[in-house]
Amino acid sequence: MRGAALCVAGLACALVAFDARAAGSFDGIWNVTLTCPAAPDGAWGYTFRFPAQVQENVLHGEHGEKDQGGWLRLDGKIEPDGSATLVAQGLTNAPAYTVGRVDKKTPYTYEVSAHFDAASGSGSRTTRRRCDLVFVKS
Repeated sequence: MRGAALCVAGLACALVAFDARAAGSFDGIWNVTLTCPAAPDGAWGYTFRFPAQVQENVLHGEHGEKDQGGWLRLDGKIEPDGSATLVAQGLTNAPAYTVGRVDKKTPYTYEVSAHFDAASGSGSRTTRRRCDLVFVKS
């Protein structure tokens, strides 16, 4: 009987620990700054600033208006250790800002490797053009 009581107590402790992680230690509103300096091919640099919501450690943020040039959506899960692989999807704006001078509203996607702590985070685009992201919790 004593073994069963210990097992129940251990299970209760495990459930409390799981609930604390499920609540999302990174949850809240984050201010995102995405900076892409001028590219080697002459594409102009730009900076986007936008809010992102983290709920149950899942980040979602958007810049601009969906279906318009310059729109960007950023999504991904933040792991308990603060590491994250985020996915950016969007539509290009003016060709002068794009590598290869692609037409306005051309769809694109890329990954961001990021790391968060309790109040801030940083990340970098992992493909094609160097871009850096800074995250600050509100």
